[in-house]
Amino acid sequence: YRIHEGVLLGFDSREGNFLEIVTTCNDTAWVRETDVEVIPKAGGAGPAGQANLARATIVVDPGHGSRDWGGVGPTGLTEKEVNLDISVRIRELLLSSHDIDWTTGAIVAGDTVPGVAAVFLTRDPDGPLDGDYELGLAYRSHIANTAGADAFVSIHNNTVPTADPDGPGSEVFYAYSVDDSDRLASLIHQELLLSFRDFDADWKGGQIRGARTRIDPETDTDYYGILRRSNMPAVIVEGVYISEPEEEALLRTDAFRQAYAEAVYRGLVRFLTTPEFGEEVNEPEVFTSDAGTASTSSCVVPEQPDS
Repeated sequence: YRIHEGVLLGFDSREGNFLEIVTTCNDTAWVRETDVEVIPKAGGAGPAGQANLARATIVVDPGHGSRDWGGVGPTGLTEKEVNLDISVRIRELLLSSHDIDWTTGAIVAGDTVPGVAAVFLTRDPDGPLDGDYELGLAYRSHIANTAGADAFVSIHNNTVPTADPDGPGSEVFYAYSVDDSDRLASLIHQELLLSFRDFDADWKGGQIRGARTRIDPETDTDYYGILRRSNMPAVIVEGVYISEPEEEALLRTDAFRQAYAEAVYRGLVRFLTTPEFGEEVNEPEVFTSDAGTASTSSCVVPEQPDS
């Protein structure tokens, strides 16, 4: 079959005119090199903390997609829709130059902070079904690895709170096995709290907030497959609780989605260009529960329609 145009693919090896790729459903397959546009792997922006931002490559992963809709709010707002919109906003911010007021978080047009070299979305609205297609975890990480990304950020929103915190119950999970992922998580979390402070809600959260990591006791490595498979600093951002009425209402607004995107953007800029560390970095947690990852056993690779 022919995979739908607009779907990003990563390849590790080639044989003649064929490239071995990982499909959106985590399987391996071969494509003709002449049938695709080959983008060279990024060379890297330099060590995090002192990177050349203008050379940076970032992969942003809108969590969920298609039948894997993620969390659903009380009035039917789906996480997959919100995650994609926020991810597009993050890409737009990263690709443009700005001035940033680090005290207030305000972002305006300017040339103090340059745009990055490239931003790839694992699920893109310019692709099939306006970006509403299913992706396996191995595919998502493989895109970041083969792109040579300097950082990998997966965008999500949460469900099933267990606490009533004074402020947003935002969490950012970091890759235990990749150095500096905890720093990236801490900075994004700090910026989320800055962005969300101007919004009112009956905030909900979990027993632990801030930068977190979960460890599989059987393997002594990352519980979350998307982080375990990543070769660069990688995080999963859980912005707010879409399952809660007031937080779902915020997620329906452009203002809140933009504030979420701006927080992730500022966190990435600080991570790449400064040695700063955020607050609320928690110790690794042994995790034995089922986090509810959707199976890809019925996953379908988007096909190009007959013309």
